[in-house]
Amino acid sequence: MLTFDMRAFEEAARSMKAARDQMPFAISVALNKAAQVTEARLASETWARHVEVRNRGFIRAALEIERSDKRNLRVAVYDRLGRANLKLHATGGTARSKGGRFAIPTSKVRKGSKGVIASQRPANLKRKVVKGGLIFQAVGTGNASRLQLMFKLQPTNQVKADVPFRRDFQRFMREEMRREFPKAMLKAMRTRR
Repeated sequence: MLTFDMRAFEEAARSMKAARDQMPFAISVALNKAAQVTEARLASETWARHVEVRNRGFIRAALEIERSDKRNLRVAVYDRLGRANLKLHATGGTARSKGGRFAIPTSKVRKGSKGVIASQRPANLKRKVVKGGLIFQAVGTGNASRLQLMFKLQPTNQVKADVPFRRDFQRFMREEMRREFPKAMLKAMRTRR
């Protein structure tokens, strides 16, 4: 969790000769704008730099902003889809299968923009053979026929911490709050009743 020292905001407001009663509104506006920019930067910089991106729109669809208001000065960027195990990408750990087993592809499996191509997914493999937690595909004909390992079946899968979401979120939010707070305070003073 990222917290800000309010003395810095009060000092900035005093230097602008701003009214103290406008501080919550200005901080809320600045937090929301900073969270919006942070979400975009997490998608375009952090995710793209640390993961082989196959579907460019996925991370933008997955990330959602919990906005603040002047009574609740809290923002969050979270995984609304819950499909990519973004928390596991950030912290590392063990992904557990929901009921079955993970089919871990070998280097023989082709991947497209949305992961394993449809014709090579385990359910769609032609001439497949399942033996002892492994999925093979029969390749060739006649005497040249052989089994080629396509997938390994595992109930769990280790996910390494490969995307520094928390570190970058904190860095981006601090940078954006420094940039956005003075603008938000001026806006609050202009619209003050």
